[in-house]
Amino acid sequence: MPRVIVLDAMGVLYRYGDVQGRVLIPYLRARGCERTEAEIRAAYRAVTLGRITTGQFWAAAGLPEERDEDYCQEHRLTEGAEEALAELAGDGLELACLSNDAAAWSALVRRRFGLERQVRRWFISSDLRARKPDEKAYEAVLGALGLAPEEVVFVDDRPVNLAPARSLGMRTVLFRSDDTDAHPEPAAGREPHRAAGTMPELVAAVRELSPAHG
Repeated sequence: MPRVIVLDAMGVLYRYGDVQGRVLIPYLRARGCERTEAEIRAAYRAVTLGRITTGQFWAAAGLPEERDEDYCQEHRLTEGAEEALAELAGDGLELACLSNDAAAWSALVRRRFGLERQVRRWFISSDLRARKPDEKAYEAVLGALGLAPEEVVFVDDRPVNLAPARSLGMRTVLFRSDDTDAHPEPAAGREPHRAAGTMPELVAAVRELSPAHG
């Protein structure tokens, strides 16, 4: 029976799965960034792997000062997320998050929306030094939770990110976002245990995986 639900942030808790294309790059362009998209994406990968600080990221993007708080105002909560988290927590499930992000940005956004009241454990790629779909990220989460894989449900909007979780024995739910179709699984024909397109559907999908709500 599931004990912990591990949710992705971008594309699940927050509206845009394509965070670079829909949030970060437009933000930088609006503030005069002239770096190429390839340069921006390389710096983003580095900051989300903990190889550079967020301050170094802004410098790499050609901006004269740190923009953490201003940039983090650009994120939007997925409709119905707060209600869904409250329902899942009310079912007695522990909630956690595994996100490809910079720890400083992740903390600013989740505190802005008050998500730490429900989501108690946050596993961020810059701290883990591993980004999904690197299996090391999932192994780190399982090790920290101290649970068997079958006790964990992993929710992500990218099919490619669900594959390692499923191979380790976790149950998986695909949450469809603007970014889902751009990141299919490399192995054709593999499917998540459940799929959802809205927060109420996500709650229903998780409950279907639990005998108490099946």
